Amino acid sequence: MYTIIDNCTGCTACEKRCPTSAIHGVKKEMFFIDAELCIDCGACGVVCPDDAILDSYGRLCEQIKGADRPKAFVELEKCTGCVYCVNSCPFDVITMEVAPPVLQGLGGISERIAVVETKRCTGCTVCELDCPYDAIHIWKQSDPRAKLTEQRTKELWAGGLELASPPDSNKAA
Repeated sequence: MYTIIDNCTGCTACEKRCPTSAIHGVKKEMFFIDAELCIDCGACGVVCPDDAILDSYGRLCEQIKGADRPKAFVELEKCTGCVYCVNSCPFDVITMEVAPPVLQGLGGISERIAVVETKRCTGCTVCELDCPYDAIHIWKQSDPRAKLTEQRTKELWAGGLELASPPDSNKAA
C-alpha cells in the first residue's frame, strides 16, 4: 500500500486524484491513506508536490508533469467491446463508441470499441487489470508504445487500412 509521510502539507492533490477515495484528511494538515481502499495504482504519487508519498516498496514517488503522466491507451484491434473497462473505471472516462468501419465485425471485434477521455484519465490501472483481452494499457504519454497506439488509432479512424494481424481465414468455422 502507498503511504503518506510527515512532509505532507495537506494540499489535497492526492485526495482529488485517488480513484478509490482512499485518501483522507483536512486541508493544510497531513493526509492519510486507508489501506483497505488503496489499490496501489500510484495515481496519487504522480501529483504530489511535497514529496510526501511512498510507494508500496517504501520508495518516494516522483511528481510527474501532466504531459508525461500515465494514461489509458486502447489497442482498437484487440478491443472486443466487452465493456469491462467501462464498468470498472472509477472516473467514468471510458465509453463505448462505434468502431471504425475497417474493424467492425472482423476478428471478433464488435460494433463498438472502448474510447478513453484522455484529459480526465488518471492512469490508475483499474481498466488495464480488468481487460480480459489485453486491449487497454496504462503507459506514460511519452512512452513509444503509447505513441504507436495513438498513431495506429488515427490510421484506423482514417479508414481503408488493413488490420495489422488479419483474422485467420483458414480456421474451421
